[in-house]
Amino acid sequence: MRCDSVIVRFGGEIGIKGEWTRRAYEKLLLRNIKKTLDYHRIIYGEIIRERGRFYIKTGMARETAEKLTRVFGVSSASPAIETSSKLEEIIRKGVQLARETFPAETRFAVRCRRTGKHEYSSMDVCRRLGEQILEALKERNLKVNLKKPEIVVNVEIRGERAFLFSETLTGVGGFPLGAQPKLVGLLSGGVDSPVACWLVMKRGCPVTPIYFDNTPFTDETTTE
Repeated sequence: MRCDSVIVRFGGEIGIKGEWTRRAYEKLLLRNIKKTLDYHRIIYGEIIRERGRFYIKTGMARETAEKLTRVFGVSSASPAIETSSKLEEIIRKGVQLARETFPAETRFAVRCRRTGKHEYSSMDVCRRLGEQILEALKERNLKVNLKKPEIVVNVEIRGERAFLFSETLTGVGGFPLGAQPKLVGLLSGGVDSPVACWLVMKRGCPVTPIYFDNTPFTDETTTE
């Protein structure tokens, strides 16, 4: 089943800031995300902003998730399948996802996070979807294992929308680039200076790298 959305998470350090600061960081992060997508020529549509999340509509979900995990401020990203919040639709999409991704004798779990008012609970989603997966794929001898699953079918329900995914890519985290003043980074030719530049960029500081050519005291390899 082809994913049609990406869930971008930016909790952690951004989430603990005050309301005004958090909104400013989210706005800055959204701008950096759009710049990254445009730079890599990724076609995308609607971007929904929720607390701690961006939901991006795109037919290039896997590539989008991989690129955005390199954006400072993004803690993780998941290629996902969007559907309505109707329980029947969630189950139908979830069974289809399992059919296309679960090998035989897989140990799996279903986990659900939900916001908004619905006629069912998060536990209802986990129980019903797990039962239907076992029934639909009984020839594969699947087993439910809530403690150490090999694959987790995640369901995020936000109002009238629902997103299903089974993969999460870890991001670099930190603060969005531009959240702090610009700095100058001196590159000495060793590995420690570019690492230091990367770490301050992770704190939100744009860095202008500078290298001093100390020829003949440095060799051509260091300069390159």
